[in-house]
Amino acid sequence: MKYFNLLLILVVSTNLQAGWQDLVGSFVDKNTKSKNTSASTSSLQEQALKLALKQGVNYAVKSLGKKNAYYKDKRVKIPLPQSVANMEPIIRNSGGDKYIEELIISMNNAATSAAPKTVDIFFSSIKKMSIKDAQEILSSDDEALSRYFKNSSYNDLEKLIKPIVKKMMDENKVSYYYTKVRSSYEDNKKSIPYHDALLKTGSSFGLDKYAPPKDLDNYVTRKAIDGLFIKISEEEKKIRDNPSIQKTKIIRDVFSLI
Repeated sequence: MKYFNLLLILVVSTNLQAGWQDLVGSFVDKNTKSKNTSASTSSLQEQALKLALKQGVNYAVKSLGKKNAYYKDKRVKIPLPQSVANMEPIIRNSGGDKYIEELIISMNNAATSAAPKTVDIFFSSIKKMSIKDAQEILSSDDEALSRYFKNSSYNDLEKLIKPIVKKMMDENKVSYYYTKVRSSYEDNKKSIPYHDALLKTGSSFGLDKYAPPKDLDNYVTRKAIDGLFIKISEEEKKIRDNPSIQKTKIIRDVFSLI
């Protein structure tokens, strides 16, 4: 009888141990599957966003690379620098309409010339995007995309675009005279008695808003880059708002769940 009880205990213990191992194994298996599913979802989100952004870049470059694209699009059109805009009525009333228009057109055409050359920089930035970056962009506000590109590619875009802008602006006589006026001012300001005191006094009356910016090329470069960001974000918003019409399946599947 003792041997029978001992045998019974051993059988029950073995069954209990097997059941416990099965239970633990099942839990580990489910937990592993859950983690794998989560990782897979994150990877799909990253792939979908990268494809969507490439689509946005191609859209931006193609649309802004067309003749007069910046000039004709109110959302990205590069206006006169504020200091020049403040003087615009006086310039136009004194017969300077042509010069104003030439300056506006040349600024926008410079941006248009640069747009198609930016593709590789944007694609490189997208390639470096991490899963964390993708998740933050997908779950954040409409400005998240612009913030990412500003942090990851702004300096490279600036280095690429500025020489193109400078070349275009140098070919425009309004820009030439604009730069000459500014250079003359900088060269001779120290010869003006009490120059710094006069500037300070003038600023207190708001007169400094009429001083021309020191670097028109930098101004146009910044505006050109801003225009590219706007158009990329514009396309990404279209994808978010209406994913069902997208041709790429992974974009449809992921963005329809956001």
